[in-house]
Amino acid sequence: MNPLSRARAVVCWLVLFLVGALWIGRQEYVDQHERFFQNTSVAQRMLSQKTVQHEAVLATLAALSHPPSPERLYPSLQPAMPQLLGLGHLPGGVWAGSIDQPPGLPAAVERARQLGRPVTLPIDNARYWLVSPSGWSLLLDARQLVPAADFPPGLANLTLTVGQPPLALLDKQPEDAVPGLTLALQKPLGAASQPFQMRSTRKLTPDAWPWTAWLAWAAASALLVAGAAAWQRSRAEARRQQEQARLAAMARLGTLGEMAAGIAHELNQPLTAILAHTRAAERLLDDEEERPAVRHALLASAEQARRAADIISRMRALVQPSSPARREALDPDALVASLRFLSEPELARQGIRLSWHNASPGARPLGDRVALEQILHNLVQNAADALAGVQGTRHISIEGRAVDGDYQFSVSDTGPGIAADAMPRLFAPFYTTRAQGMGLGLALCDTLAGSMDGRIAARNLSPAGACFTVSLPRAGAAA
Repeated sequence: MNPLSRARAVVCWLVLFLVGALWIGRQEYVDQHERFFQNTSVAQRMLSQKTVQHEAVLATLAALSHPPSPERLYPSLQPAMPQLLGLGHLPGGVWAGSIDQPPGLPAAVERARQLGRPVTLPIDNARYWLVSPSGWSLLLDARQLVPAADFPPGLANLTLTVGQPPLALLDKQPEDAVPGLTLALQKPLGAASQPFQMRSTRKLTPDAWPWTAWLAWAAASALLVAGAAAWQRSRAEARRQQEQARLAAMARLGTLGEMAAGIAHELNQPLTAILAHTRAAERLLDDEEERPAVRHALLASAEQARRAADIISRMRALVQPSSPARREALDPDALVASLRFLSEPELARQGIRLSWHNASPGARPLGDRVALEQILHNLVQNAADALAGVQGTRHISIEGRAVDGDYQFSVSDTGPGIAADAMPRLFAPFYTTRAQGMGLGLALCDTLAGSMDGRIAARNLSPAGACFTVSLPRAGAAA
């Protein structure tokens, strides 16, 4: 995992803060809504108790067999009921009361008798008469039902619909206040005779938002992200140091081992060829007619011995970085002719045909002759190994071609091709698909090509086969 950059850390902090802030805001909203609901319910119960008290007073008056006159009764009731503005009775159609008879009272009494309960007779948006079937009536002022100071302090706006417009019992938060989220709840009062609609509203303005919790979470989330970033950086630094130590150890141990393995790998082929040619010459030595074959075998052995000496010289040069690399214009036809002289007899015994085509006569690659011979020899040997189990035509073709400022050698075969999973690791040291392989041939080819400012690539052919291409700078091409 890569350490967090500053921009990524800021983005992570922002996402973490927003998620936490949304959760804190939601919790605060839930708490505010719960408190608002509870406070509104308390206010509704307080108002309902007062309205139920009115019904109880009327029921008590109706139960009296010799009630006192309203003029004498009102002064005794008013101190306990500040909302009571007047009291009256309509026995036998004759009004007796502490104030004048309201218009429409007889009709209200008749309606109350029909319903079997008290009814209201509004005067304005605050005052109303409560008329019972017995004819007793109370003039009430809704503004005095509950003193404003007795309501729960969490309430903001509270209205009661007695008449039109609704009566404002609390008005702590004007409608045109600072914008915010509005909470609203509407409930009727609990008395059946006075089912006035009570509406409570409150606006959650910015001063009610959880700024302290948000600031604390911003600091905490910043510390979390900073801690995570520091932890990742420390882990990355530890891994970097471990990797550097491992690479240093591998470099110290691998230099000698890779060089020794490379020398053994490269010398194995010419020494094997020398042994084969020497034994062939020994068998043919007593036959007069086979003297040309003996001569050819001895010449081949000498050429392989020369090649082994050149390989050793080349390996010695690899461990002397100060030695300048040899670069010269090479004759591709001569290179391949030497290669065919060394390889064709063995390839012929395996039933493999080797061909060469120079598509750009006169063009010359720039490079080290011994290194290029090693590369081509390894590629041809690998192609021969790939054709070992192939039925039918066995053919290795080498082609030389000038392409832009490069000269390319292509070595193609008619084998099964390269497996898809092996292609990415083809030039990695010690990676091989052969049971007896060391995994150094193609890695050494890649190293040698790079030392000549060249490159090597591989691809599969259609319908079958593989092609390795070695690209080197071309003599005379513009730099």
